[in-house]
Amino acid sequence: MTASAGAWYRVGTVNVTSGQQGIVGVGTNWQNDVIAIAIGDIFTVDSKTFYEVTAVNSDTSISLDRNFEGVTDAGINYAIVRNTSGTILTRIAGQVSVQFNQKQLFLDELRIWLNSDNASEELTDSHGVKHELKTPAQMVRDHDDKLAELDEIHPFPWAMRKVEFEARRAANNEKYAASGFVHFGKHFVNSAEFIKEGITCFSSFWDEPNKNRFWMGRSSQAPSVGGASKTDSAILNIAGVITNLESLADDYAETSRLTTVKLPPAEDGTRTYDSYIGVSVTHATPAIAFASETATNKVVTERVDMWGFEAFLREINATDPFVYKYGLIQSQLTDISGVATVNDNVRPITYFAWYEGDESSRGKGVNWQTATEAQRIVIASDPENNIYFDDATGKFYQWCIRGRSFSGAGNRDWLNLDTSRAIDISPSYKLVVAAQGIADYREPFVSAITRAHSYRGFGAAYNDKPHLGAYTLVSSSTTTAINGECYFLVCGTVARINTGLYHPSFNPFGSARAIDDKSWSSTSTSFKSKADCFDNSKILLVSGNYSSGKSGRTDGRYYDVIKNGGFGGVARDMRYGSSGLKKEDFENSNRSLISGTYRGLDNLKVSKVIDSGYWLSSNHSNKLSKWINYQGDVVVYLNSVDLGIGNGDSLIVIDFTKNIIFRLSNLYDCNVSTVKCLLSDVFPLQGVFPTGSGSASGTVYLIHESNLDNSIGDGLYHTDVQGGPAEILLCDDLKNGWVGNWIHDIPDGIKDLFELTRPYTGIGTDITCTYTLDNGATWTKDLTAISSSLRNTVTVTDMPANQLTIWQYQTQANVTKKALNVAPYGFLEGMGPVFISSRARAETARILGYSLISKVLKSQNSSAVGKDHEILPLTKTQFGDGFEKLISIGTFISEHSSIGIAPPTTAASSAFKALSYNVVDSQQAFINYAYIELKHNGTDWGDDSKIHIADNQTTMLDENGNTVLVGTARCVEPLGWIKNDK
Repeated sequence: MTASAGAWYRVGTVNVTSGQQGIVGVGTNWQNDVIAIAIGDIFTVDSKTFYEVTAVNSDTSISLDRNFEGVTDAGINYAIVRNTSGTILTRIAGQVSVQFNQKQLFLDELRIWLNSDNASEELTDSHGVKHELKTPAQMVRDHDDKLAELDEIHPFPWAMRKVEFEARRAANNEKYAASGFVHFGKHFVNSAEFIKEGITCFSSFWDEPNKNRFWMGRSSQAPSVGGASKTDSAILNIAGVITNLESLADDYAETSRLTTVKLPPAEDGTRTYDSYIGVSVTHATPAIAFASETATNKVVTERVDMWGFEAFLREINATDPFVYKYGLIQSQLTDISGVATVNDNVRPITYFAWYEGDESSRGKGVNWQTATEAQRIVIASDPENNIYFDDATGKFYQWCIRGRSFSGAGNRDWLNLDTSRAIDISPSYKLVVAAQGIADYREPFVSAITRAHSYRGFGAAYNDKPHLGAYTLVSSSTTTAINGECYFLVCGTVARINTGLYHPSFNPFGSARAIDDKSWSSTSTSFKSKADCFDNSKILLVSGNYSSGKSGRTDGRYYDVIKNGGFGGVARDMRYGSSGLKKEDFENSNRSLISGTYRGLDNLKVSKVIDSGYWLSSNHSNKLSKWINYQGDVVVYLNSVDLGIGNGDSLIVIDFTKNIIFRLSNLYDCNVSTVKCLLSDVFPLQGVFPTGSGSASGTVYLIHESNLDNSIGDGLYHTDVQGGPAEILLCDDLKNGWVGNWIHDIPDGIKDLFELTRPYTGIGTDITCTYTLDNGATWTKDLTAISSSLRNTVTVTDMPANQLTIWQYQTQANVTKKALNVAPYGFLEGMGPVFISSRARAETARILGYSLISKVLKSQNSSAVGKDHEILPLTKTQFGDGFEKLISIGTFISEHSSIGIAPPTTAASSAFKALSYNVVDSQQAFINYAYIELKHNGTDWGDDSKIHIADNQTTMLDENGNTVLVGTARCVEPLGWIKNDK
C-alpha cells in the first residue's frame, strides 16, 4: 500500500514508548513509499498532541523532536501530516542533491572495497554512517579455510544429509494418506488399448520383444496422449519417499517416458501346484504333469498374476557401486543429470529381474566409486535421485525401486492383496511374497509361518515399520535392506491365458488351435479332457500367440498379449491414489458407477448340469423335497458332497412336468445328505416355486453354479449355454460344465427370441453363435447380431428343440458386490441421493442395475412419453442407536418422495432404486448402495417411497404383493485412502 502526496500518512500502525523519541512502525513504508516521509513532517496519535519528525531512519523507524508524552502502547493508529514532504518541488530538489553526493561517495568507497586485499574496508550508508565490511578477498580466504575445516569434520558438504532426507519423508507422510500414486501419468488414447488412467497396452508393441507386457506413462510430446495426470510419468509415494517412474525397464526412446510392466510367460501345462503343502513343481511334459494330479495337486492353467513395485534402501559401496536415475535400478535412461550411464554389470541379472527368469531388465547407472567429484555433485544435487550421506556411518545411500511381478501359485485369485488387513498365516501351506531388496536373488514366495524375508500388511504381527498402503518387511534383515527399509506396493492383477487349445468346457483359458489349424468346434481331432488340450500331437504348436496370428479363442485373444480386461487382461487395478479422498472424489466415483464408466470386476462362474435322478417328493431318501421350511430355511435332500456342491454355490432346479424353474442361491450346510439355503434366496425364474412338502412329479434337473475363484476385469467375453439339460448331458463338450451361465429359456421349435443372461455391450454384430443339432458330434459357428439391444435378445427362427447353442458376447464386469450395512462416512454429508432407473442404457446405470439385482433393464421411454430415470433426495433419514447405521424397523425408516418414472416399455421389465452412501473400511473408501428391485404391475411400481435396509441380499413384498430383491452392495474396488488426521 502507498500513500498519496497530499494525504495524511496512515499506512500501518506504530509502537510507542513513553519518554522515548524513537517510533517503531509496523507495516509502514516511511522511507521507500512513492512519496516518503520527510524531516519536518508532523506526527500524532491522538490529533491533539503533535510532534516534529526530525529523522526518517528506515521504513519502520522515525525520530521525534522530543520524547513521546503519552503512555507506552503497541499496534495503535497514527497520522503523519505532510508538512515538508507535501511540498514536492522542495523535496525533490533536496533529495536529488543528497542522492547525488551519496552515490558518488558510495562509488568511490565501493571501488576501494572491491579491489582491496585488506580484511575489511569502510562503506558509508545512505544516512552517512560508516560500516566496516569484509572484503571479497577476505571472503574467499574464509571460504577456503571453512571448506578445509568441513572436510575434516563434515565431508561431502554438497550431499544431502540423512537428517534432511528423513525430514522430507516425515513431511510426505504427514501430507499423504498412504503409500500409493501421487500421479498416475499420461497414457495412449485408444478405446481398444486404454486400460485405465496412466496404463496402456500398445497393439503396435505386441510382437517381440514385448510379449507379456503393458506400459505406464506417456510423453506429452507424443501423439495421441491422454489423461488428467499432471505428469507424463507415474509418481510414487512409498513410505514417504517420492519416486518418478520414468523409463523403468523400457528400451524405447527415452522421450516416450514409458515404464514397462513385464509379466512371466504363460502357463504351458507343465506346472503343478499342491494347495495342501504349498509346493509348485514344473514337469518335463504336460502329460507327466496331468498324470501327477491328485485331489490337491493340480496342473496350473487358470493363473492370476500380480504386479507392483518394491522400494528399498541400499548402501552405495565398492561391491554395490552403481547409482541410478530416480533410484530406478531397472532404469534405461542414458544419463543422470547429464552424466552418461552404462549397463550395471556388477550385479547379476537376477537383481534386476521383474519376475523369476526375466533377463531383459538390466539397469543403467553411474559407478559412484569411479565418478569424478563434479559428477557426484551434479547427481547428488538433484533430490529426485534420492541419494543421501549419513554422517554417523560415513556412507552414501540410495532409496531404490524395483518393478516385480509374480505368477499366481495355483488356479485362483490371490488370497490377500489388501495391505490394510493382516494376513491369516494358518494353515502352514500358505505362501507370502518374499522381499528381495538388496539381495542378488530370492525365490518369489516363502512360507507364511517362517516369515523369513517376508512381507506383512499394515499393523500385522512382527511388523515394526508399518506404512499404510504398502506391505512392509517383517524384520530388519540386513541381507534384505538397510535398517529393514523394504516395502512392496501392490498395483494390480492380470487374468492370464494359457498355451493350450481353447475349449469352452475343458480349457476356457486356452488360446491355441487344433493340429489341423481349426478351432475346437471345427476340428476332427478328439478332445475329451483338459490334458488333451495340452497334447502336442493334437494342438497346432505355432498358434495361440500374437506372432502366429492364429488364435483358437472365440474372442481372438493371445496368451502373450495383455489386454485391457477380460481373459488375458488386467483384472484388478489397485493403483490407489496416495492423497486422501475428498467429498468430490466420492461424488465423481458415484457418477462413474451410474454412468457405466467405472471399471468392474467379476468372479467367474462355472455352470454344470447334474445328472437326473432327483424329483420333487415328500420322500427324503436322496430326493428333493420339503422346499420350504417355514422357519425360514429351504432344505434340499441330496448328497451335495458327491455332487461337488459347496457352501456359497447356487442350484437352478428345473421341473418340466410342473413348468417350474427356480434358483436356490447362497447354499450352506452342504453335507452328505442335505443342502440348505434361506427362504429369501429362492428366486423363481419360471412358474411359481413349490411350498410345503410337494407331491411326486416328473424328473427334476439341477444346474450347479459355483465360483471359479478367478477375478476378471472389464472387457469380459461371456459365455451363455442354451439348451435342454438332457441334451447338455449327452454332449461331451458341455456335460462337464462351462465357464458362464445357462439360459433358462429352452428352445421348443417355436420360439424365435431368446434373452442373453448379461447386458450385451458389443458393437451389434459380434455375437458368436456356435450350435449343434447332434449332441456335439458336429458344430456350426456363425457371427450374429443382437436382435434387440433394448430387450437384450438374439433371434433364431424356429430354433429346434434339440439344439444346443453357445452364445458368446461382450459384456461389462459387475461394479458392485454384496455387502453389510455400515455407518456412512461423514454422517449426513456422506449420504447421497436415491437413484431410480428402468432405462436400458449404459449411461443410466444399466450395468449398476444388473450388478445389484442380476436383471437386465429393458425400458427406454422417449422424452415425449415419460422419463425412465430420476434422482430424488431423502425427505427423512433414519439412523439407529448412536446415530451410526441406517435402519428400517417399523416407523424408523428413511424416506423419499414418490418415484415418477414412467411404466416400462418392455413388459415385465424390472427397475431399481438405490441410495448411495460413502463408507470407510480400514481407511479405504467405498460407496455402498441400499437398493431394492422395482416391478411394475401395469398400474404402478408398487414402491412405498422407503429405503429398506438389509445386509447382503434378501427378498420382500412390494406394495403390490410382488416378491422383489432388496439388499446392500458395495463398489468392487476401493476408491482410495482416507487420511487419518487423528
